Amino acid sequence: MRYIGRRRLLAVAFAALVIGVASASAKGGPPGWESITVDDTFLLPNTSAACGFDVYEHDFGTLKGQTQVMPDGSVRISDRAVHIDSVFFAPSTGESVLVHPGGTGGFTATLHPDGSVTLFAHGTDGMITVPGVGLVFASSGNSRVEISPTGDVVEIEHGNHSEDHSGLCPILAG
Repeated sequence: MRYIGRRRLLAVAFAALVIGVASASAKGGPPGWESITVDDTFLLPNTSAACGFDVYEHDFGTLKGQTQVMPDGSVRISDRAVHIDSVFFAPSTGESVLVHPGGTGGFTATLHPDGSVTLFAHGTDGMITVPGVGLVFASSGNSRVEISPTGDVVEIEHGNHSEDHSGLCPILAG
């Protein structure tokens, strides 16, 4: 997912799995369309460590996806329209910043008949520019996660995948 972030990747993957399992019984036929409302708040541990105070991210918006059963029985779930904004905030300082990441990449989860799962994301996500400050976060490239039927996970990333949003620290410090 373009840079999805560990938490967002897991949330989207879980949603994809739920939708995929629900759709798996409908072999063949036209793709199904789903709309998922996103409203999630979580601590950013790497950013908090970089800033020296707790920093949280609140994501909200909608994710529209397509589910399709492939000829081999695999179920493929792809995001098609992502409209998610984020608020980064620090409770200790009372400061927050609303950003519109505007990622243009795609995310696909494929549930294979053998029980394995492939997650693939590409493009950009998180080109965050704050007026008066400039670019504070950028991430692009691709990420592929392979989950075996026994639960073994292999992740391969290429590109610029930042581990934190430390560029927001001066803004959130107040």
